Amino acid sequence: MLLSRASLIPTRPNLSAMNDEPRIGTRLVRAARRLPAGAGDPVVPALVQSVAFDHASAAEQDAVFGNERPGYVYGRYGTPTTAALEEGLAELEGAEAAVCFVSGMSAVHALVTACALAQRRAVVVQEDCYGQVRALLERLAREADAAVRFVDPNDHAAVDRALAETNAALLHVEAIANPLLRVADVARLAEIAHARGASLAVDASFATPVLVRPAALGADMVVQSLTKYINGHGDAMGGAVAGSKGLAAAMRDRAILDGAYLPPHEAWQIIRGMRTLALRMERHCANALAVATHLAAHPKIGRVHYPGLPDHPQHELAKRQFDGRFGGVVSFVMRKDDRESAFRFLDALELAASATTMGDLFTEVLYPAISSHRRIAPDERRRLGITDGFVRLNVGIEDVADIIADLDRALDRV
Repeated sequence: MLLSRASLIPTRPNLSAMNDEPRIGTRLVRAARRLPAGAGDPVVPALVQSVAFDHASAAEQDAVFGNERPGYVYGRYGTPTTAALEEGLAELEGAEAAVCFVSGMSAVHALVTACALAQRRAVVVQEDCYGQVRALLERLAREADAAVRFVDPNDHAAVDRALAETNAALLHVEAIANPLLRVADVARLAEIAHARGASLAVDASFATPVLVRPAALGADMVVQSLTKYINGHGDAMGGAVAGSKGLAAAMRDRAILDGAYLPPHEAWQIIRGMRTLALRMERHCANALAVATHLAAHPKIGRVHYPGLPDHPQHELAKRQFDGRFGGVVSFVMRKDDRESAFRFLDALELAASATTMGDLFTEVLYPAISSHRRIAPDERRRLGITDGFVRLNVGIEDVADIIADLDRALDRV
């Protein structure tokens, strides 16, 4: 039997019937789009995974896109869950606003490019900063002709000269340097930067707001790698920049256009971790001091870097600035200052994880020469003090006696 052409054309839906009661396919697609109303506020914020947001009118959507009223339009522009984290971070830092990024590195990149390089002005940076940050800035100097000057942040005269000679817009330092654990005098550096017309950015990832709030000491911007202590569970990455509302607007523009805005699921996990930050930091700091003290007396350790030890160059500053706590990271140099000894030690550890991160609940060990500072030239690493026997230890919240026993067993192999 032959079918006519007309019989092959799909029948138009009965629109009047659809308006009366949508068909099952439509009802399934549109079911459960909203949470039911009712009394009672959840004690955990909602995880809003939606990429897009519907609006009652085009005029309302236009107003949200134009920042004329608060709201959400698209996941890369903002989500309620991530916004909740941003509000919490701003309050913790004592800042007007905060913007979250997919990683700490993306936060640093946005900050440096928006606050210095976009103005065709220089950035002065702590020379012993996190190795990947230094590598990023060296790449920007090569590829984008960025003016970057590295300086010892504890040599305040050198900092002042560098700011003056380069007409820098930004001074970028770390509250506790990664991995040498030098401590920056935030208040003094803020005075120096502001006198030269520059802004001060402080990366406080090793300190967190529990130890120090750089904004209260004069810093203009605070950077956090949320991946580290603030999340604290090794299961979510993120970064944040906190500061003025004007800074936040510039950071949000970068996050949107660079595709670097923190997704809601990671934000939700970081909020979960952040709630126990104060408790965890107390244990991290107490354990780290005990480990540092033990290692300082160990015959196979040549030198220990930890702000809580009296022989640390900035010990007195750290006591004042961090209110008697010194962080959860200990760095040390093997007495046999060579790669072979370091590798034997690392391979013999059982409790400590060999992991390229820090700030988690559990103890983790890092060999900077092959990981965080791999991109830094070997001669420059050695000049800074990151020698072949240098090891960084994130002291976890396990029982400290077990941590020390694991370290001693591994040192017996060296």
